[in-house]
Parts: sequence; structure tokens; C-alpha cells
Amino acid sequence: MIDIFYTYDPTTSDDFIRMILSRYYNIPKPVICKSFNGKPFIEGRKIHFNLTHSKQITALAVGKKRVGFDCESLTGKARPAVLNKFTDREKSEILSVADFYAHWTARESYIKFYGETLANLWRKVEFYRGNIYLRGELTDARITQFEMDNYVFSICGDYSKFNLRKV
Repeated sequence: MIDIFYTYDPTTSDDFIRMILSRYYNIPKPVICKSFNGKPFIEGRKIHFNLTHSKQITALAVGKKRVGFDCESLTGKARPAVLNKFTDREKSEILSVADFYAHWTARESYIKFYGETLANLWRKVEFYRGNIYLRGELTDARITQFEMDNYVFSICGDYSKFNLRKV
């Protein structure tokens, strides 16, 4: 089970992480460290988390195993420049704005799961028929997706259930 906390209130990424970890996980004044590529973590804690934001929403996925997490607003438009970077197989599945952002967030959650950058992995990752491929090879990455309040969310990690909590 993974917990997903979200807010529509203005906040900074680090403040939201600190508030959630302090309030719900009894980690007072957590010191947020960053990996080489900027993925946040708490040194010496058996807790994993990943933050995402889009338009007015900020959301944090927190669990006991590594996680990649991304969301995008469905009120935007598919971006032609980005659409051209999807594979032909992906393009065959992208028939709407919702499909576009489902593919986008699946790819990004996978990249964030590994703490990589979009620049490094974007062209090497493919999301097709609900699976992630890396350099053309099927991976064992698990992607869970859902929509809420005109946003699409993707969770990459070994989680079959999630708990949503508005804060």
C-alpha cells in the first residue's frame, strides 16, 4: 500500500514533503537530501517518497519501497513537439489528451523511480499496452494509473493499492 497526499493550496515542494513526513510519519524536522539528479530522500530512514505537481496540485507518494510518481492536468493540450518523441507504437495508442498524459506520466514515473533525468532516459523509454520498455526490452516495472479531479496520475513501483488523502 502506498499513501498519496495531495493539496491544491500553494506550497513549496520541500515544505509539503516536510509537513507530510512530520505530521503523518513522525519524522520531526526531516532533513531532505537530494540524489545527484535531484530525487529527494531522507538519510537513514526506511521510507520512500516522490513528489509531483501540475497546475494547482501538489502530490506526494509515500511508501516502504522505492516509488516514482507523476501527474499532469488533463485540461492542457497534447504537445506536438513531445508527441513526436513518442514511439510509433505509443502514437498508435494516443488518441486523446488523456491518452497523451497517461503515456507521459507513465514514462516520467518510471524515470523518477530510478532517480534519472528526462534528458537521460526519455528517448530510451516506451510505455505500450500498459508496460514499460527500456531500449526496446520489456521491463518488470509496474505502473498503476488513475484519474482524479481532471488529473492523471502514474505510480511506478511494487504497489497494488493506494490510499488517497487530501491535506
